[in-house]
Amino acid sequence: MISDYADFGCTEIINSARASVYARSACLLTDCDSCPGIPAAVNDPPYTDPITDEAPWYDPAVPESGRFLGVMGLDVVGFSRSTLSRDPVQLVGDGAALGVGRRSHREVTYTVLLLVLDDAALSYALEWLSAALQGAACGGGCQGAELGTFASCPTGNGTGELRHLYGVGLLNGPQLTSVRHLPEGIIAEATFTLAAAIPWIYREPLQTLTNWVNLASGALVTLDPDVIYEDCVEAEGCLEDPLCPTPALPFRAPVPVDACYPTGSAQFRRSVIALAPVDQPEWLEAVPVLELDTGSLALRRLIVRFWANPLGTNCMEVADPCGACTDIQIPYLPANSKLIVDGRTQLAEVECNAGSLDSATSTPVLFGPQGGSFEWPIFSCPTGVCIEILSTSATTAANARARVLLVPRSDVG
Repeated sequence: MISDYADFGCTEIINSARASVYARSACLLTDCDSCPGIPAAVNDPPYTDPITDEAPWYDPAVPESGRFLGVMGLDVVGFSRSTLSRDPVQLVGDGAALGVGRRSHREVTYTVLLLVLDDAALSYALEWLSAALQGAACGGGCQGAELGTFASCPTGNGTGELRHLYGVGLLNGPQLTSVRHLPEGIIAEATFTLAAAIPWIYREPLQTLTNWVNLASGALVTLDPDVIYEDCVEAEGCLEDPLCPTPALPFRAPVPVDACYPTGSAQFRRSVIALAPVDQPEWLEAVPVLELDTGSLALRRLIVRFWANPLGTNCMEVADPCGACTDIQIPYLPANSKLIVDGRTQLAEVECNAGSLDSATSTPVLFGPQGGSFEWPIFSCPTGVCIEILSTSATTAANARARVLLVPRSDVG
Protein backbone atom coordinates (compact mmCIF):
# COMPACT_ATOMS: atom_id res chain seq x y z
CA MET A 1 0.00 0.00 0.00
CA ILE A 2 1.11 3.54 -0.63
CA SER A 3 1.19 6.19 2.08
CA ASP A 4 0.09 8.99 -0.27
CA TYR A 5 -3.65 8.72 0.28
CA ALA A 6 -5.98 7.79 3.14
CA ASP A 7 -9.68 8.49 3.54
CA PHE A 8 -10.94 7.69 7.03
CA GLY A 9 -14.54 7.92 8.17
CA CYS A 10 -15.57 9.81 4.99
CA THR A 11 -12.85 12.44 5.51
CA GLU A 12 -9.72 12.75 3.40
CA ILE A 13 -6.81 12.55 5.86
CA ILE A 14 -3.77 12.14 3.60
CA ASN A 15 -3.48 13.36 0.02
CA SER A 16 0.10 13.84 -1.08
CA ALA A 17 -0.97 15.10 -4.51
CA ARG A 18 -3.05 17.89 -2.95
CA ALA A 19 -0.37 18.78 -0.39
CA SER A 20 2.41 18.90 -3.00
CA VAL A 21 0.46 21.35 -5.20
CA TYR A 22 -0.32 23.66 -2.28
CA ALA A 23 3.25 23.47 -0.92
CA ARG A 24 4.79 24.09 -4.33
CA SER A 25 2.71 27.25 -4.78
CA ALA A 26 4.10 28.47 -1.43
CA CYS A 27 7.65 27.40 -2.40
CA LEU A 28 7.72 25.14 0.66
CA LEU A 29 8.33 22.04 -1.46
CA THR A 30 9.43 22.55 -5.04
CA ASP A 31 10.56 19.12 -6.26
CA CYS A 32 7.71 16.87 -5.12
CA ASP A 33 5.01 15.48 -7.43
CA SER A 34 3.44 12.65 -5.45
CA CYS A 35 0.96 10.38 -7.24
CA PRO A 36 -0.42 12.83 -9.83
CA GLY A 37 -3.24 10.39 -10.65
CA ILE A 38 -4.95 10.80 -7.26
CA PRO A 39 -7.20 13.80 -8.19
CA ALA A 40 -8.77 11.95 -11.12
CA ALA A 41 -9.17 8.75 -9.09
CA VAL A 42 -11.11 10.55 -6.33
CA ASN A 43 -13.08 12.77 -8.77
CA ASP A 44 -11.37 16.00 -7.69
CA PRO A 45 -10.72 18.91 -10.08
CA PRO A 46 -7.12 20.15 -10.38
CA TYR A 47 -5.93 21.52 -7.05
CA THR A 48 -5.35 25.27 -6.61
CA ASP A 49 -5.18 26.30 -2.95
CA PRO A 50 -6.93 25.29 0.32
CA ILE A 51 -9.41 28.17 0.26
CA THR A 52 -10.43 27.97 -3.40
CA ASP A 53 -10.71 24.17 -3.28
CA GLU A 54 -12.43 24.15 0.13
CA ALA A 55 -9.94 21.55 1.32
CA PRO A 56 -11.26 19.05 3.89
CA TRP A 57 -9.63 20.95 6.75
CA TYR A 58 -10.52 24.47 5.61
CA ASP A 59 -12.85 26.34 7.97
CA PRO A 60 -13.86 29.94 7.11
CA ALA A 61 -14.31 30.60 10.83
CA VAL A 62 -10.65 29.72 11.49
CA PRO A 63 -8.38 31.92 9.33
CA GLU A 64 -5.24 29.87 10.04
CA SER A 65 -6.89 26.84 8.40
CA GLY A 66 -6.19 28.52 5.06
CA ARG A 67 -2.47 28.49 5.89
CA PHE A 68 -2.50 24.72 6.46
CA LEU A 69 -1.27 23.20 3.19
CA GLY A 70 -2.13 19.56 3.77
CA VAL A 71 -0.94 16.16 4.94
CA MET A 72 1.67 14.32 2.88
CA GLY A 73 2.30 10.62 3.44
CA LEU A 74 5.85 9.46 4.13
CA ASP A 75 5.43 5.83 5.18
CA VAL A 76 2.82 3.29 6.21
CA VAL A 77 3.37 0.03 8.10
CA GLY A 78 0.86 -2.74 8.76
CA PHE A 79 -0.59 -3.73 5.39
CA SER A 80 2.26 -6.00 4.28
CA ARG A 81 1.93 -8.25 7.29
CA SER A 82 -0.65 -11.03 7.70
CA THR A 83 -2.46 -11.21 11.03
CA LEU A 84 -2.95 -14.99 10.80
CA SER A 85 -1.49 -17.08 13.62
CA ARG A 86 -2.12 -20.35 15.42
CA ASP A 87 -1.01 -21.97 18.67
CA PRO A 88 -0.13 -25.65 18.18
CA VAL A 89 -0.79 -27.91 21.17
CA GLN A 90 1.99 -30.40 21.83
CA LEU A 91 0.97 -34.07 21.85
CA VAL A 92 2.11 -36.56 24.48
CA GLY A 93 4.01 -38.35 21.72
CA ASP A 94 5.84 -36.76 18.84
CA GLY A 95 4.35 -33.79 17.05
CA ALA A 96 1.52 -31.44 17.84
CA ALA A 97 -2.10 -30.66 17.05
CA LEU A 98 -1.95 -27.59 14.85
CA GLY A 99 -5.08 -25.97 16.24
CA VAL A 100 -7.26 -23.44 14.50
CA GLY A 101 -5.69 -20.51 12.69
CA ARG A 102 -7.23 -17.14 13.47
CA ARG A 103 -6.65 -13.56 12.41
CA SER A 104 -6.22 -10.87 15.01
CA HIS A 105 -6.92 -7.19 14.45
CA ARG A 106 -4.70 -5.19 12.11
CA GLU A 107 -2.66 -2.17 13.21
CA VAL A 108 -1.65 0.41 10.61
CA THR A 109 0.86 3.15 11.45
CA TYR A 110 1.24 6.21 9.25
CA THR A 111 4.15 8.64 9.20
CA VAL A 112 3.13 11.95 7.63
CA LEU A 113 4.28 15.51 7.01
CA LEU A 114 2.11 18.43 8.09
CA LEU A 115 2.84 21.34 5.74
CA VAL A 116 1.95 24.77 7.14
CA LEU A 117 2.96 28.41 6.74
CA ASP A 118 3.27 29.39 10.42
CA ASP A 119 2.99 28.16 14.02
CA ALA A 120 -0.69 29.05 14.31
CA ALA A 121 -1.43 26.93 11.25
CA LEU A 122 0.60 24.05 12.73
CA SER A 123 -1.44 24.20 15.92
CA TYR A 124 -4.64 24.07 13.87
CA ALA A 125 -3.29 21.23 11.72
CA LEU A 126 -2.78 19.10 14.82
CA GLU A 127 -6.22 20.01 16.15
CA TRP A 128 -7.86 19.11 12.85
CA LEU A 129 -5.93 15.87 12.42
CA SER A 130 -6.80 14.73 15.94
CA ALA A 131 -10.49 15.51 15.41
CA ALA A 132 -10.65 13.95 11.94
CA LEU A 133 -9.09 10.71 13.17
CA GLN A 134 -12.01 10.24 15.58
CA GLY A 135 -13.96 9.04 12.54
CA ALA A 136 -17.18 10.68 13.73
CA ALA A 137 -18.22 12.13 10.38
CA CYS A 138 -19.94 8.86 9.36
CA GLY A 139 -21.01 7.81 12.86
CA GLY A 140 -18.78 4.75 13.09
CA GLY A 141 -19.18 4.54 16.86
CA CYS A 142 -17.96 1.37 18.53
CA GLN A 143 -18.05 -0.52 15.23
CA GLY A 144 -15.38 1.68 13.72
CA ALA A 145 -15.24 3.45 10.38
CA GLU A 146 -14.03 2.70 6.86
CA LEU A 147 -10.46 3.35 5.71
CA GLY A 148 -9.85 3.81 1.99
CA THR A 149 -6.41 3.76 0.42
CA PHE A 150 -4.59 2.71 -2.76
CA ALA A 151 -2.32 -0.27 -3.37
CA SER A 152 -0.26 1.83 -5.81
CA CYS A 153 -0.47 5.25 -7.41
CA PRO A 154 -3.84 5.11 -9.19
CA THR A 155 -4.39 5.36 -12.91
CA GLY A 156 -7.68 6.23 -14.57
CA ASN A 157 -10.59 5.96 -12.14
CA GLY A 158 -8.46 4.10 -9.59
CA THR A 159 -10.87 1.19 -9.02
CA GLY A 160 -8.15 -1.38 -9.68
CA GLU A 161 -5.87 0.09 -7.02
CA LEU A 162 -8.49 1.07 -4.43
CA ARG A 163 -8.55 -0.90 -1.16
CA HIS A 164 -10.84 -0.76 1.89
CA LEU A 165 -10.58 -1.70 5.56
CA TYR A 166 -13.63 -1.83 7.85
CA GLY A 167 -14.16 -1.51 11.57
CA VAL A 168 -11.26 0.94 11.84
CA GLY A 169 -10.63 3.19 14.83
CA LEU A 170 -7.86 5.34 16.22
CA LEU A 171 -5.40 3.40 18.39
CA ASN A 172 -2.72 6.03 19.00
CA GLY A 173 -3.41 9.67 18.26
CA PRO A 174 -1.11 11.97 16.29
CA GLN A 175 2.28 12.73 17.81
CA LEU A 176 4.86 15.16 16.48
CA THR A 177 8.31 13.62 16.01
CA SER A 178 10.12 16.58 14.42
CA VAL A 179 9.50 20.20 13.40
CA ARG A 180 11.55 22.12 10.82
CA HIS A 181 11.17 25.89 10.51
CA LEU A 182 12.03 27.20 7.05
CA PRO A 183 11.80 30.71 5.60
CA GLU A 184 8.82 29.59 3.49
CA GLY A 185 6.97 27.79 6.29
CA ILE A 186 7.06 24.77 8.61
CA ILE A 187 7.39 21.06 7.87
CA ALA A 188 6.35 18.89 10.83
CA GLU A 189 6.61 15.11 10.94
CA ALA A 190 3.94 13.16 12.86
CA THR A 191 2.77 9.60 13.37
CA PHE A 192 -0.56 7.99 14.26
CA THR A 193 -1.82 4.41 14.44
CA LEU A 194 -5.18 2.97 13.39
CA ALA A 195 -6.59 -0.43 14.39
CA ALA A 196 -8.91 -2.44 12.13
CA ALA A 197 -11.19 -4.85 14.00
CA ILE A 198 -11.80 -6.62 10.68
CA PRO A 199 -8.31 -7.58 9.45
CA TRP A 200 -9.21 -8.24 5.81
CA ILE A 201 -8.16 -5.89 3.01
CA TYR A 202 -11.04 -5.55 0.52
CA ARG A 203 -10.94 -4.66 -3.16
CA GLU A 204 -13.73 -3.07 -5.16
CA PRO A 205 -16.65 -5.42 -6.05
CA LEU A 206 -16.28 -7.54 -9.19
CA GLN A 207 -17.49 -5.42 -12.10
CA THR A 208 -19.45 -8.31 -13.64
CA LEU A 209 -22.06 -8.15 -10.84
CA THR A 210 -22.82 -4.46 -10.45
CA ASN A 211 -26.15 -4.27 -12.33
CA TRP A 212 -29.50 -4.11 -10.55
CA VAL A 213 -32.13 -6.77 -11.26
CA ASN A 214 -35.84 -5.93 -11.36
CA LEU A 215 -37.48 -8.59 -9.18
CA ALA A 216 -40.94 -8.21 -10.74
CA SER A 217 -39.55 -9.35 -14.09
CA GLY A 218 -38.44 -12.69 -12.68
CA ALA A 219 -40.00 -15.95 -13.85
CA LEU A 220 -43.05 -17.24 -11.98
CA VAL A 221 -42.37 -20.52 -10.15
CA THR A 222 -44.28 -22.48 -7.53
CA LEU A 223 -42.11 -24.40 -5.09
CA ASP A 224 -41.10 -25.06 -1.51
CA PRO A 225 -37.62 -23.50 -1.19
CA ASP A 226 -36.62 -25.77 1.70
CA VAL A 227 -37.11 -29.03 -0.20
CA ILE A 228 -33.95 -28.56 -2.27
CA TYR A 229 -31.71 -29.40 0.67
CA GLU A 230 -33.67 -32.57 1.43
CA ASP A 231 -33.14 -33.76 -2.17
CA CYS A 232 -29.36 -33.77 -1.88
CA VAL A 233 -28.29 -37.41 -1.47
CA GLU A 234 -24.75 -37.95 -0.25
CA ALA A 235 -22.80 -41.07 -1.27
CA GLU A 236 -22.63 -43.64 1.52
CA GLY A 237 -19.39 -45.14 2.75
CA CYS A 238 -18.46 -48.64 1.62
CA LEU A 239 -16.82 -49.96 4.79
CA GLU A 240 -19.93 -50.86 6.78
CA ASP A 241 -19.94 -54.58 7.53
CA PRO A 242 -23.37 -56.08 6.71
CA LEU A 243 -22.80 -58.64 9.50
CA CYS A 244 -22.05 -55.88 12.01
CA PRO A 245 -24.27 -52.90 11.25
CA THR A 246 -23.79 -49.58 12.99
CA PRO A 247 -26.08 -49.32 16.05
CA ALA A 248 -29.06 -47.07 15.58
CA LEU A 249 -28.66 -43.59 17.03
CA PRO A 250 -30.84 -42.65 19.99
CA PHE A 251 -33.92 -40.56 19.34
CA ARG A 252 -33.21 -36.88 18.86
CA ALA A 253 -35.88 -34.24 19.30
CA PRO A 254 -36.40 -32.16 16.15
CA VAL A 255 -34.71 -28.78 16.07
CA PRO A 256 -37.36 -26.13 16.74
CA VAL A 257 -38.00 -23.66 13.93
CA ASP A 258 -38.68 -20.00 14.63
CA ALA A 259 -42.41 -19.29 14.44
CA CYS A 260 -41.67 -16.29 12.20
CA TYR A 261 -39.91 -18.44 9.62
CA PRO A 262 -42.30 -19.05 6.67
CA THR A 263 -42.57 -22.60 5.37
CA GLY A 264 -44.39 -24.54 2.67
CA SER A 265 -44.96 -24.08 -1.03
CA ALA A 266 -45.73 -20.68 -2.55
CA GLN A 267 -45.61 -18.81 -5.84
CA PHE A 268 -42.37 -16.85 -6.25
CA ARG A 269 -40.73 -14.49 -8.66
CA ARG A 270 -37.35 -16.03 -9.53
CA SER A 271 -34.39 -14.05 -10.81
CA VAL A 272 -30.96 -15.52 -11.52
CA ILE A 273 -27.54 -13.84 -11.65
CA ALA A 274 -24.51 -15.66 -13.07
CA LEU A 275 -20.80 -15.33 -12.31
CA ALA A 276 -18.50 -17.48 -14.43
CA PRO A 277 -15.39 -19.09 -12.88
CA VAL A 278 -13.13 -17.02 -15.17
CA ASP A 279 -14.58 -13.80 -13.68
CA GLN A 280 -13.40 -14.63 -10.15
CA PRO A 281 -9.85 -14.02 -8.89
CA GLU A 282 -8.10 -17.38 -8.63
CA TRP A 283 -6.23 -16.79 -5.36
CA LEU A 284 -8.53 -14.40 -3.49
CA GLU A 285 -11.55 -15.14 -1.33
CA ALA A 286 -14.77 -13.23 -2.00
CA VAL A 287 -17.76 -12.31 0.16
CA PRO A 288 -21.24 -11.23 -0.99
CA VAL A 289 -22.99 -7.92 -0.40
CA LEU A 290 -26.77 -7.98 -0.94
CA GLU A 291 -28.53 -4.68 -1.70
CA LEU A 292 -32.30 -4.53 -2.16
CA ASP A 293 -35.01 -1.88 -2.56
CA THR A 294 -38.48 -3.24 -1.74
CA GLY A 295 -40.35 -0.62 -3.73
CA SER A 296 -44.00 0.21 -3.10
CA LEU A 297 -45.01 -3.09 -1.43
CA ALA A 298 -43.94 -4.82 1.75
CA LEU A 299 -41.83 -7.77 0.60
CA ARG A 300 -42.27 -11.18 2.19
CA ARG A 301 -40.21 -14.35 2.12
CA LEU A 302 -37.06 -13.09 0.44
CA ILE A 303 -34.58 -15.87 -0.35
CA VAL A 304 -31.15 -15.34 -1.89
CA ARG A 305 -29.54 -18.70 -2.66
CA PHE A 306 -26.00 -19.34 -3.85
CA TRP A 307 -25.23 -22.31 -6.11
CA ALA A 308 -21.80 -23.65 -7.00
CA ASN A 309 -21.33 -23.75 -10.77
CA PRO A 310 -17.79 -24.96 -11.52
CA LEU A 311 -18.60 -25.90 -15.13
CA GLY A 312 -20.02 -22.48 -15.95
CA THR A 313 -23.29 -23.91 -17.26
CA ASN A 314 -26.46 -21.87 -17.84
CA CYS A 315 -27.63 -20.76 -14.41
CA MET A 316 -31.29 -21.13 -15.43
CA GLU A 317 -30.61 -24.86 -15.80
CA VAL A 318 -28.57 -25.47 -12.64
CA ALA A 319 -30.62 -28.03 -10.74
CA ASP A 320 -28.19 -30.23 -8.78
CA PRO A 321 -29.59 -30.05 -5.22
CA CYS A 322 -26.13 -30.74 -3.81
CA GLY A 323 -24.86 -27.61 -5.56
CA ALA A 324 -26.88 -25.32 -3.30
CA CYS A 325 -24.34 -23.69 -0.99
CA THR A 326 -26.30 -21.51 1.41
CA ASP A 327 -29.21 -19.08 1.75
CA ILE A 328 -29.93 -15.62 3.01
CA GLN A 329 -33.60 -15.70 4.06
CA ILE A 330 -35.59 -12.75 5.42
CA PRO A 331 -39.31 -13.22 6.23
CA TYR A 332 -40.43 -9.57 6.00
CA LEU A 333 -39.25 -6.19 4.72
CA PRO A 334 -41.45 -3.07 4.87
CA ALA A 335 -42.46 -1.10 1.81
CA ASN A 336 -40.09 1.59 0.52
CA SER A 337 -37.20 0.22 2.53
CA LYS A 338 -33.59 -0.44 1.64
CA LEU A 339 -31.79 -3.60 2.75
CA ILE A 340 -28.06 -4.24 2.85
CA VAL A 341 -26.54 -7.52 4.01
CA ASP A 342 -22.82 -6.81 4.01
CA GLY A 343 -20.39 -9.73 4.08
CA ARG A 344 -17.46 -7.32 4.49
CA THR A 345 -18.57 -6.08 7.89
CA GLN A 346 -20.90 -9.02 8.63
CA LEU A 347 -23.69 -6.57 9.42
CA ALA A 348 -27.25 -6.33 8.08
CA GLU A 349 -29.36 -3.20 8.09
CA VAL A 350 -32.77 -2.04 6.87
CA GLU A 351 -33.42 1.65 6.31
CA CYS A 352 -37.08 2.63 6.13
CA ASN A 353 -39.23 5.74 6.08
CA ALA A 354 -39.91 7.13 9.55
CA GLY A 355 -42.29 9.95 8.63
CA SER A 356 -41.28 13.27 10.16
CA LEU A 357 -38.02 11.72 11.39
CA ASP A 358 -36.99 11.09 7.77
CA SER A 359 -35.62 7.53 8.15
CA ALA A 360 -34.87 4.84 10.69
CA THR A 361 -32.54 1.85 10.61
CA SER A 362 -33.09 -1.59 12.08
CA THR A 363 -31.32 -4.95 12.08
CA PRO A 364 -33.31 -7.66 10.26
CA VAL A 365 -33.52 -11.28 11.36
CA LEU A 366 -31.51 -13.46 8.96
CA PHE A 367 -32.18 -17.18 8.54
CA GLY A 368 -30.02 -19.80 6.90
CA PRO A 369 -31.14 -22.89 4.95
CA GLN A 370 -34.37 -24.47 6.25
CA GLY A 371 -34.70 -21.84 8.97
CA GLY A 372 -31.38 -22.67 10.59
CA SER A 373 -28.81 -20.26 11.95
CA PHE A 374 -27.42 -17.88 9.38
CA GLU A 375 -23.72 -18.19 8.57
CA TRP A 376 -21.93 -15.56 6.53
CA PRO A 377 -20.98 -17.11 3.17
CA ILE A 378 -17.38 -17.01 1.95
CA PHE A 379 -16.31 -18.11 -1.53
CA SER A 380 -12.74 -19.30 -1.14
CA CYS A 381 -12.07 -20.46 -4.71
CA PRO A 382 -13.28 -19.58 -8.24
CA THR A 383 -15.99 -22.24 -8.60
CA GLY A 384 -18.40 -20.03 -10.48
CA VAL A 385 -21.60 -18.91 -8.76
CA CYS A 386 -25.27 -18.84 -9.66
CA ILE A 387 -27.25 -16.46 -7.46
CA GLU A 388 -30.98 -17.16 -7.23
CA ILE A 389 -33.31 -14.49 -5.82
CA LEU A 390 -36.82 -15.58 -4.79
CA SER A 391 -39.63 -13.41 -3.43
CA THR A 392 -43.34 -14.19 -3.16
CA SER A 393 -45.01 -12.90 -6.31
CA ALA A 394 -47.95 -11.29 -4.48
CA THR A 395 -45.61 -9.06 -2.46
CA THR A 396 -43.06 -8.21 -5.15
CA ALA A 397 -43.60 -4.61 -6.24
CA ALA A 398 -43.15 -3.57 -9.85
CA ASN A 399 -40.25 -1.35 -8.77
CA ALA A 400 -38.58 -3.84 -6.42
CA ARG A 401 -34.94 -4.39 -7.33
CA ALA A 402 -31.83 -6.11 -5.99
CA ARG A 403 -28.21 -6.78 -6.74
CA VAL A 404 -25.59 -9.05 -5.23
CA LEU A 405 -21.98 -7.89 -5.29
CA LEU A 406 -18.99 -10.17 -4.77
CA VAL A 407 -16.04 -8.46 -3.10
CA PRO A 408 -12.55 -10.03 -3.22
CA ARG A 409 -10.39 -9.81 -0.11
CA SER A 410 -6.90 -10.69 1.14
CA ASP A 411 -5.16 -10.67 4.51
CA VAL A 412 -2.02 -8.94 3.28
CA GLY A 413 -1.34 -6.33 0.64
